[in-house]
Amino acid sequence: MALIKKTTLKSPAKINLHLRVLKKVPNKYHLIESLISLIGLYDEITINETLAKKTKITFLGKFSKTITSHDNSIVTALSSLQNINEKIRNKNFIIKVKKNIPVGSGLGGGSSNAVTVLLFLIKKFNLNVEKKILLEILNKIGFDSRIFLNKYPKFISHYGERINIFKHKFRLNVLLIYPNKPNFTKIIYQKNKSFSKTFSIKKTQQTIKKNIHEYFHTANNDLVHAAKKINPRIGNVIEYLKKQKMCDFVQMTGSGSCCFAIFKSKKTLLKCEKLVKTRYRSYWTAKTKTIT
Repeated sequence: MALIKKTTLKSPAKINLHLRVLKKVPNKYHLIESLISLIGLYDEITINETLAKKTKITFLGKFSKTITSHDNSIVTALSSLQNINEKIRNKNFIIKVKKNIPVGSGLGGGSSNAVTVLLFLIKKFNLNVEKKILLEILNKIGFDSRIFLNKYPKFISHYGERINIFKHKFRLNVLLIYPNKPNFTKIIYQKNKSFSKTFSIKKTQQTIKKNIHEYFHTANNDLVHAAKKINPRIGNVIEYLKKQKMCDFVQMTGSGSCCFAIFKSKKTLLKCEKLVKTRYRSYWTAKTKTIT
């Protein structure tokens, strides 16, 4: 069989429109509820098969400095897949990842990279991977990894591995602001003292379908308080954005440290982006839309 030629893959980021922490459980995990949408910000991954004796994974770009080639989510996904499938067990690859998604931002770049490579290899080599085995691999990557299996918005619950697809389409104009200081998920959850009651998924769906702006009034992220204490830049950015009346909604995604604002139009987004870039000259910003 011929070696697979170089292929370029797009690995999307995500935002949490809300994130409710319900409680901490004895195994040190937390029960959560969240509505997640993928967005049009992508890492670029190139992959090709090689006759070399080892797989080589290289990370490039501004946000690649803290990622090691031997200990990352792609290594976890690839080794897990090779362990359970003889068809791919002895194959090696050259994988290059251009990191356009900030690390430690709450945008899910690491999990997205792993799932993007995993799904590509399963399809390319026509691997018969049972659903149970696939889910076991995804759990090794991270509880949030399942959200990258398809493009639909999703309600996630339990530890983040329980998924309800939300097929109502909404295209939101999104401005991302990353204050150039990463957050560490484990630490944020450890410091968190804010908890919410569970919300009805059905009721939330109905509200969004009727008027998404009504949903924004109840969409909170319980991790913001802990994140602001550890990384005060987050609180500063959120406070500033909330003062801009052109912003329909302001939130931190995941455990941070990336914040985002949503706008009714691209025109108001561009106006706000200009203000943000003037005030926070050293911070990374990007304009995008939700994927549906």
